Amino acid sequence: MMPLVHVSENHFKLRKKDRVIGCYLYDKFDEAIARIDAVLADSKTYHCYYLIINLGGYLQVQGKTVILPVEIRTVIDLGKVSTEWRKESMAEAPTVTHVLNMTTVEEELIRDYYGLPSARPALSGHLKK
Repeated sequence: MMPLVHVSENHFKLRKKDRVIGCYLYDKFDEAIARIDAVLADSKTYHCYYLIINLGGYLQVQGKTVILPVEIRTVIDLGKVSTEWRKESMAEAPTVTHVLNMTTVEEELIRDYYGLPSARPALSGHLKK
């Protein structure tokens, strides 16, 4: 698997639909879950695989960092991203020891929690640079 890079700004190398950093994630009932803090993208193509959000932080108290596969999100419009998952369900998701060094086992646990295949989706030919 290609290594992932942590992207904390909407970099021009990201595809338009992956430029969601700073947007808010909403559940299916249109309730705000969290702000998208960063993404994890392929180090060569900048194809986004995961969103990074923080749940439960308040007044400089760090909440739980949650990594979400992009397959569970839908970009609605500028500044709004939605998912069928509820905040409470995301709070129960497996976490990683360190976001910048997610292991293969941690990645598989996260993908399994959301009911996705353990391997990242392959890049189709038109997405490769």
